[in-house]
Amino acid sequence: MLVLALLALLTPAYADETSDQATGTDVPVVDAAQNGIALAALEVAAQSAGPLRYTTYSERELRCLAEGMYFEARGESLRGQLAVGRVILNRVESESYPSTICDVVYQNDHMRNRCQFSFACDGHPDTISERDVWDRIRGYAAWLMANDPKGTEYQVLASLEAATHYHADYVSPRWAKFLKLTARIGRHIFYADPSADPSRGRVPASRPLQFLFLLISLGLARHGHRSRKGVN
Repeated sequence: MLVLALLALLTPAYADETSDQATGTDVPVVDAAQNGIALAALEVAAQSAGPLRYTTYSERELRCLAEGMYFEARGESLRGQLAVGRVILNRVESESYPSTICDVVYQNDHMRNRCQFSFACDGHPDTISERDVWDRIRGYAAWLMANDPKGTEYQVLASLEAATHYHADYVSPRWAKFLKLTARIGRHIFYADPSADPSRGRVPASRPLQFLFLLISLGLARHGHRSRKGVN
């Protein structure tokens, strides 16, 4: 029973989308006026994002982050796209997951329908055909990588500081009950490990999640949901 419970918790952070239209209600982080102003400023800043904040990040890592955001959330609002990017970066900061963006996004991508972000292993080509959307999301990814997640620029994502999982709002995965709900943004519901402390560098996982990461590494993770892909 313990193994079954742990396997129920073992899950990818995936977006299972069927529509390009974002719906649902954002969980308020600041009041609506401040949120709108912050997002408007971010929209401008993201188009001319400065140098990457972490020296370990590279242009390849930037592309991997942008690909995860594009294929998982390109139909979401700006905040929804940033939220998916934040989950990816939070996984990089956690000892439960690989230490690079590309390794996080494409973890277990060689295992059909058993990877962490389902676009990477569903057997369909990852075609970036919406170039304007891609260019915009790449700018958002660069902004995420260039700014301190504890800085004022991140105010609109404050509730996602420790989020490492999300799912579409029309599914009810068993693993969700083991995690702490932190935000609802568009069609996605975000969660964090309740035992994680985001204030310390690369965050050690709680023991159950450390065991789950071992299972992931052994390729035992499995899910039957696929994310919406780029238009082929």
